Amino acid sequence: MLQCRTLTRAEIIDTYNVHMKSDFPEDELKPLAMILKSLDREQYICYGVFSDDVLCGYAYFAIIADNNKKYYLLDYFATVREMRGKGIGSAFLIILYEHMTDVEMVICETENPKRTIGDEFDIRNRRIGFYLRNKYIDTGVTVSIFGVDYILLELDLGNKHTKDGIRVYYSKLYRSFLPEKLYNKFVKI
Repeated sequence: MLQCRTLTRAEIIDTYNVHMKSDFPEDELKPLAMILKSLDREQYICYGVFSDDVLCGYAYFAIIADNNKKYYLLDYFATVREMRGKGIGSAFLIILYEHMTDVEMVICETENPKRTIGDEFDIRNRRIGFYLRNKYIDTGVTVSIFGVDYILLELDLGNKHTKDGIRVYYSKLYRSFLPEKLYNKFVKI
């Protein structure tokens, strides 16, 4: 049986070094120091899903609070390599959904398949399909972050937001961890 819990600081560091460095391209991976700094400012939260105390997957979120409401950006989500293809990712998303009773919005970025061809096009479409099958909805908002084009999806928490609302909180989330100069240069909403 899978169990979800918040990762400890030591587990976050270990997950970053053991799994994230191989699960994500180097240019998509924030420096660990940036994640830990956001964690210390309570602007980041990391969950793990476990089976018999063995890590099976992880989800890292950037968070902001505004007007006593929480807004999350799914920053990193992966199933541990040797656990893939067993339905753990879908089960983990459902478990996370059940943990997010006090969250106003959860945004997920997924690379826009219209910006590529071949195998990468199929991979991006499958990734979007995975999220759409697991309670995420297409917001109709597209963005460019550090030159990569994304489609924004929103976790269906029963309170769908407008495109303008999504843009506002997405911008606030990025502004919470990027210096203004980098934000102005590399974030296009």
